[in-house]
Amino acid sequence: MRKKLFLFDIDGTIISPGDVGRKLLDRIFIENFNRSPNLQYEDVAGSTDPIIVEKALLRIGEKKSLSKSIDFVLELYQQSLEGIFNKSKKPFVYNDSIDLLNKVKSNKHFFGLLSGNLARAAKIKLNKFDLWDKFQFGVFGEDAASRDDLVWVAREKAWDVFEESFRFEDIILIGDTIADAQAAYINGAKSIIVCRFPEKINILKKYLFFIQNFSDRSNIFQYYL
Repeated sequence: MRKKLFLFDIDGTIISPGDVGRKLLDRIFIENFNRSPNLQYEDVAGSTDPIIVEKALLRIGEKKSLSKSIDFVLELYQQSLEGIFNKSKKPFVYNDSIDLLNKVKSNKHFFGLLSGNLARAAKIKLNKFDLWDKFQFGVFGEDAASRDDLVWVAREKAWDVFEESFRFEDIILIGDTIADAQAAYINGAKSIIVCRFPEKINILKKYLFFIQNFSDRSNIFQYYL
């Protein structure tokens, strides 16, 4: 049996970050641009941190020196996130995702992170729950312009870390949004999409493998392994 590469998303998949990041960005915008972009879940789900900030800047009409403004906001965000995130009681771990990760490990498959978070933000979020060191590698928001491109980057990075070459059909994205499924589909990879919000069931059902939680692991592994 060929070894697989499982790539885990963070927000909404491994952990629930609550609205901590969105509220922090909102505060940064108000304090520095005197306007709120009023970011909602739909604005951030499945996106990357740089794209989220770019859209927020354009929404408030901040078009001058856009690249510098993006870097400015992202730096402030990363500087402030750790203290705020660690103090907040809103974030929590989805235990079913940890069970799935352990199943991947016990089957001796390879795994890593594929997240739209910047690496520093990803580390802050996972460190709160002592999960960062469970992953040997990851690709993040600064590694590619879009989530679709992150799949390519992950494949190349996996070779550097594991000295293993993976065909796209042997790469499985573990996520919770349409963007995760689309990134897999566009690259010829597979995806397992979990639904954390009941109202999104009908949207997610049309994708390759949809489940309401990761607890039914027997079906998952019959299908993919």
